[in-house]
Amino acid sequence: MNGDTESIKNTIVDVIDQNKGQDIVTFDVQNKTVIAKYMIIASGDSSRHVKALAEHVMKNLKQYDKIDVEGMDEGNWVIVNFQGIMVHLFRPEVREYYKIEELWN
Repeated sequence: MNGDTESIKNTIVDVIDQNKGQDIVTFDVQNKTVIAKYMIIASGDSSRHVKALAEHVMKNLKQYDKIDVEGMDEGNWVIVNFQGIMVHLFRPEVREYYKIEELWN
């Protein structure tokens, strides 16, 4: 893999921030789970915005290999999973409902 996980995580956070993603939170979860090293959680203000954020993230990762994405159809909760970094993008009310931050805090 070119680039370490830490710098890729920072790139993803920057991309979300530049595209007006809100309430960006990052968790280092490598000691809590095997599914990821980092969780990044952010909100978009509509399903269209959530999908756009996911597309921006994927566009910035396209130089790397495998990127998994789920939830692009509805755009309520999109997960972009890449090299140990799991990005959760929500509409605010969906994020509020699932409260996944509380799982990792």
